[in-house]
Amino acid sequence: MLIKKLIEIRRADAELTTDIHATLIESLFAPAASLVVGAVACSIIGVAAALRVDAPWIIANSVAIVAVGVLRVASMLVYRRCKKTQQLGAPGMWERVFELGAWAFSALLGLLCWLTITQTTDSSLQMAVIATSTGYAAAVSSRNAGRPFIAVGQLTLCTLPMVVALLAYPDWVHKALGVVVLLFIYGMVDITLSIRDIIIQALTMTRKEAALAARFKEQANRFDIALNNMSHGLCMLDPQDRLQVWNERFLELLHLQNAPVRVGMRISQLVRHSIRAGNHKAKSAKDVITDLIGGFQHDRFDQFHTSPDGDRTIAVSRRMMAGGGSVVILEDVTERKRTQERITHLARFDELTGLANRAQFRERINGMLAAVHERQNHITIHLIDLDRFKSINDTLGHPIGDKLLKEVALRLSTVIGPADMITRFGGDEFVVLQSITKRRQDAEWLAQRLARTLKEPFEIDGHRMDIGASIGIAMAPNDGIDVDQLLKKADMALYAAKNGGGGNHRFFAMDMEAAVQERRALELDLRGALGSEQFHLNYQPLIDLRTGRVTTCEALLRWTHPTRGEVPPAVFIPVAEETGLIIALGEWALNHACVEAARWPHGVKVAVNLSPVQVRNRGIVLQVVSVLAKSGLTPQRLELEVTERLLFEDNDRILATMQQLNNLGVGLSLDDFGTGYSSLNYLRKFPFHKIKIDQ
Repeated sequence: MLIKKLIEIRRADAELTTDIHATLIESLFAPAASLVVGAVACSIIGVAAALRVDAPWIIANSVAIVAVGVLRVASMLVYRRCKKTQQLGAPGMWERVFELGAWAFSALLGLLCWLTITQTTDSSLQMAVIATSTGYAAAVSSRNAGRPFIAVGQLTLCTLPMVVALLAYPDWVHKALGVVVLLFIYGMVDITLSIRDIIIQALTMTRKEAALAARFKEQANRFDIALNNMSHGLCMLDPQDRLQVWNERFLELLHLQNAPVRVGMRISQLVRHSIRAGNHKAKSAKDVITDLIGGFQHDRFDQFHTSPDGDRTIAVSRRMMAGGGSVVILEDVTERKRTQERITHLARFDELTGLANRAQFRERINGMLAAVHERQNHITIHLIDLDRFKSINDTLGHPIGDKLLKEVALRLSTVIGPADMITRFGGDEFVVLQSITKRRQDAEWLAQRLARTLKEPFEIDGHRMDIGASIGIAMAPNDGIDVDQLLKKADMALYAAKNGGGGNHRFFAMDMEAAVQERRALELDLRGALGSEQFHLNYQPLIDLRTGRVTTCEALLRWTHPTRGEVPPAVFIPVAEETGLIIALGEWALNHACVEAARWPHGVKVAVNLSPVQVRNRGIVLQVVSVLAKSGLTPQRLELEVTERLLFEDNDRILATMQQLNNLGVGLSLDDFGTGYSSLNYLRKFPFHKIKIDQ
C-alpha cells in the first residue's frame, strides 16, 4: 500500500509547478537550526561510542559521521549564500546535494547502530545509540516530508540496520524491540506521506491565494486607474451619507485637491471644505446642503445643474444603491451648456450681426398677422437691399464686407421703434418689421429715415464707403395677411426701387406683379435666344473727318425675338447682367465681331463693349487671347469699351486685368464719360487709349 502510494507521489512530483518544486527544495535547507542540531547530536553519540568502546570500526564510523555532518552544514551555508546573491542555479542540483548528504549521514548512523548492537554488550551504549537513531529518524521524517523519497530513504537507512541487528540478537527482548522499530518505520513512512500531502495542498492553496490576491490587486489597480482617469467626478456614500470612495476628478471639480478628505467624512464636512476652497460664494453650508437636498430625489436617477464657483456648470446626479448608500456623479458641462445656448441663439439670431433671423422673423410676424386679422391692425414689411454692397465686398474683401454689414445693423437699430424688429435674411438683405402702422405715411416716414441713415458714408478700416439702399414695402392687411405673400410683394417693390436707380423706396402696387412676370418671361426667352441664333451684330462706323475713311466699327448687339420683335439692349442687357447670362452673351459677341473684323481691310478696327460683369470675370484675359488666336485678328485691331460704372469699384484686380489687356496690345476705351462721377484721376490710373464723351 505504501509502495503504491510512493509510486503515485513520484508521478505527481513530475507534474508539480516550478515554483512549488523550488519551494519544496528550499524547505530542505531552510530550517538551519534543526539540521545543525541533528548533525551535532549524532556526532556527539558517535564520539561517545568511539570513546566508550575501543573498536576500530566504531571509531572509523564515528569519524565519518562527524565529517559528513560538517559537510552537510557547509552545504546548507553555501545554499543560503547563493540564494541571497540570487545565484542558486538549477534547483535539481541542490536537491541532489542534499539527498546524497542526507542518505550518507543516515546510512552511517544506521551502521553505528548495527555495530554497537552486534559488536558490543554495553546495554547503556546500545540504548543511547538506539534512542538517538530513532529520534533522528522521527525528526527527518517530519522535517523532510516535502521530499518524501529523501525522508523515507533517510528513515530506512537509519533504522533498518538497527532492526536487522535487534532481530538477530539472541535476547527475546531485543527481538521484540526490533519488531517495534519495524512497526515504527511503517508508521513514520505513513506519517511522512501524509505530511507531504498536507504540504502540497498548503502550497497549492497558498499559490492559488497568492495568484488570486495578485489578480485582485491588479484589478484594484486597474479600477483605481480607471476611476482616477474618468472625465466625471465620482464618490460613493454609505447609508448615513458618509464618504467611502472618490476619485481625483471629484476633488478637482470641487477644488478639494488640498483638502483633508478622508473615508467616513460627512457631506456637511465636504461642503465646508468646498466653501473654504472658494466655492458657493455668499452661501452658508446650510444653504448649500439645502440646495443639494432639493436637487436630489431619492430612488431616481435625477440630475440637476449647479455652479459652485460661478464660472463652471456642474451636472450632479445621484443613484441610490440597493443595499443602501448612493453613488454621486459630477460632470463639467460648461462647454456643452455654452454650445447648447449658442445653438439655441443661432436658431433665432444671425451669427454675424446679432439681429433676428428668418425663423424668429416668421415666428414674430405670424403672431402679429393673427392680431392684424382679428383687430384690423396694420403692419409693414420694409425689405432693404444695399445698393453697392457687392462691389465693395468684391473690391475690399469679405472681412470688410462683414464689418460693413455690422455697421448697417447698428445704424438700422437706431432708427426703428422699440416695438419694431430688424431681421437679416442673408447677404446684404435686411427686413424691418414695423409693428404698428396706422397710416401709409407712417411707413413712408420710416422708409425715408432708413434710406437716409444708410446713405450717409461709412468709414471702416480707413475706407470710405457710400452705399445707399433700396427699400421695397408691403403692408398688411392691404397687400395680404400671409407671410410669404407679403415678402414676395415687398420683393417686387424692391425690384422696382432698384430699377428706379436705387437709393429710394417703393410701395407695392398691383402693376409690379405684371412687371415681375414680364421680366421672368424675358429672362426665360433670353436663356433660349443664344442657342436659337436670335442675336446678331450691327456695326456703327467711326470716320476720320480729316480723311473721310472708316477707322473703327463698333459692334452693337441686337436681339430679334420671334414674337417680341426687336428687343432694345436697354431692356435685355440689365437682365443678362443680373442673371449672369452676360458672360456667355459677351463671349458670343466678341467672337463673332473678331471673326468678321478679320475679313475687313487691315486699317479698320473693331470695338466691342464689355459689361462690368465680364471684366470682373477672372477668365476675361484668356478669353480675349483665345478669340484673337481663333479669328486671326491682331490685338492692335481690337478695342474693348468699358463704361464709367466699372471705375467706381476701384478694384486692384480690375486694374490688373486692364493692364494685362493693354499689354496684349488691345486698345481700351472709356464709354459714356461724364454720365457718372467723372474724374480725371481715373484717366491717369487706367490705361485708356480713347475716351467717348456722352452727349
